[in-house]
Amino acid sequence: MNFGRISDAAITALLTLSLLLLSACGPTYPKCNNDDHCRDKGEYCLENTCAQCRESTHCPNAANDACVTCDKGQCGRKPNCCTNKLDCGSGQKCTNNQCGPECASDADCTDGKTCNASGACVGAGKSCVNDSDCSPGQSCKSGKCTGGDGACQLGSIRFAFNQAKLTQEAQDVISANSACIRERKVVSVTIEGHCDERGTDAYNLELGNRRAQAVRRFLKNLGSGLKIRTVSYGKTRPLCTGPDESCWERNRRAEFVAR
Repeated sequence: MNFGRISDAAITALLTLSLLLLSACGPTYPKCNNDDHCRDKGEYCLENTCAQCRESTHCPNAANDACVTCDKGQCGRKPNCCTNKLDCGSGQKCTNNQCGPECASDADCTDGKTCNASGACVGAGKSCVNDSDCSPGQSCKSGKCTGGDGACQLGSIRFAFNQAKLTQEAQDVISANSACIRERKVVSVTIEGHCDERGTDAYNLELGNRRAQAVRRFLKNLGSGLKIRTVSYGKTRPLCTGPDESCWERNRRAEFVAR
């Protein structure tokens, strides 16, 4: 027998075995060379690193939601994007998948409201519309948040999705809170920034901080001599956990905590 000669079949078998061994010794997660290395995690290979997505179609509900996008390997929503008015929050409307002002003039508003400089329909001097606009334990009476004992209470400031800009309604609430703080002779206040559940933890902590800082600046400009502290809780302290805009809108807020 001639052992010095290897058959073609043997060579093929050796090559196949080598390829299998190389495949078994692929890069360690999260490193990758192709999607196969990320498949067990339900992820995709992006620039040699396993990621949640490589394109928008990899994201949940992308086929039904025009706002879903893949940004640097993470599924999220396009900034200021909307599919209906509820996505935009108070004072805005949805046009061509973009949130924008709900009015250009008073003629665009109803129920006696007027169009302010920010393009939002507001009622003069209102700090709340219903009880959900007020902090827990408060009720909305004649457009003002009050407690059961008749003493003034500090209202919540609402924000549009992915925004830290103060609407006219938000400014009205802050002004009412400033007057209430003086009435109660408060000397120190903490402004808490909060977000809804969408987005990463890190992003929402930063967004919550921007919201708290926006409220602080407006309050300081009112001439308040208060000691003001700000803190962001991101999405960690929701008022509710429903998977819809009616809940998300309540969670996008800033709270006043008097000391």
